[in-house]
Amino acid sequence: MFSQLRRISKCKQPVVAAFVRTARGQVPGQQATRQASSIALNRTTFIHPQRLNANTGLIQRRTMFIQTATTPNEDALQFIPGVPVLGNPDTSSMRTVEYTSPREGLKSALATRLFAIEGVRSVMYGSDFVTVRKESDHPWQLMKPDIYAAIMDHFSSGRPLLREEDQSSDSMNVGEHDSEIVSEIKELLESRVRPAIQEDGGDLDFVSFNEGTGVVKIKLRGACRGCASSSVTLKHGVEGMLSYYIPEVTGVEDVGDELETQAKKEFNKLEAELKSDGKSTE
Repeated sequence: MFSQLRRISKCKQPVVAAFVRTARGQVPGQQATRQASSIALNRTTFIHPQRLNANTGLIQRRTMFIQTATTPNEDALQFIPGVPVLGNPDTSSMRTVEYTSPREGLKSALATRLFAIEGVRSVMYGSDFVTVRKESDHPWQLMKPDIYAAIMDHFSSGRPLLREEDQSSDSMNVGEHDSEIVSEIKELLESRVRPAIQEDGGDLDFVSFNEGTGVVKIKLRGACRGCASSSVTLKHGVEGMLSYYIPEVTGVEDVGDELETQAKKEFNKLEAELKSDGKSTE
């Protein structure tokens, strides 16, 4: 049953950059292609940034491996820098943090820089990966060099990932007021579904369970947003597994777009009210 959920995802293939350009230097295409070809089986892109040391005047050369993998969503890529991204690598936490707008991205230095790249639509951090989702009309070939540079510079600098501590709790945590059915749903989603989805650069949040209709509402995140295969994942993967182990579950719905639209409407309404108040005081 759970292997079927994993088979829904497309196989990840290596992404080889012709060159990686940063503000401080460039790797010639022929050299980068040769290096990437030698490690293509590991789906790794070799990056050689150059930085001028202001004190000694010497060029310092740093090496970083960034693993890049495709996802079932052609507008989302998973970048794995080879270092811990979110949380302690010694823990088993599967928590993720996602930013869907430049305003939200201000909470993270890396997200702020990624949103400055034209075409970036959302950024999500996992335990050891960064998922970047783009606009459909922006090609990856033009965006990837800047994304590589942003990720490399951030994790090489040692700066904290988040500018302020994210106090939001993981929706998969079982609360003291959760019913027995809700607790079972969360445990199954956490242990069986979440690993497969995060493997493809996505994630999901538990929203609610209607005991009258038996419908579980979830919110897809990361690479799962706007993915053409998400409906298949929900129907044959998540819904099939939950209904098999929990007969009370009759269906699963993704309400992510609905919640996002509602939040944008409330924000626009609040912004209009603030502008109106400002004009009335003038």
